[in-house]
Amino acid sequence: MLVDKEKPQARSAVHLVFVNEKVRTEYLEPVPASEPVRTKEGILIAPVADLVRMKLTSFRLKDKVHIQDLDGVGLITQEIEKSLSEPLRQRLAEVRATE
Repeated sequence: MLVDKEKPQARSAVHLVFVNEKVRTEYLEPVPASEPVRTKEGILIAPVADLVRMKLTSFRLKDKVHIQDLDGVGLITQEIEKSLSEPLRQRLAEVRATE
């Protein structure tokens, strides 16, 4: 984590995650290692499918809300859903059941 020297707080820190590694040992899956997508402004971002996997892996309340938001605007496509492992598909179904 990179924190502000004057006011070090985890909440406002920049959190670094490494591809192909689990953020926490108890997580179901490691961080995906797909190629980033370049925006028209030249900014590299993670593909939506990777973001969905990371959110379903972390599965905290705020991650569940992010999944609801992504799903609500149609970003979780059938293709993304089919590519998920069975445990992550079950978590997606759990989030959808609470909407």
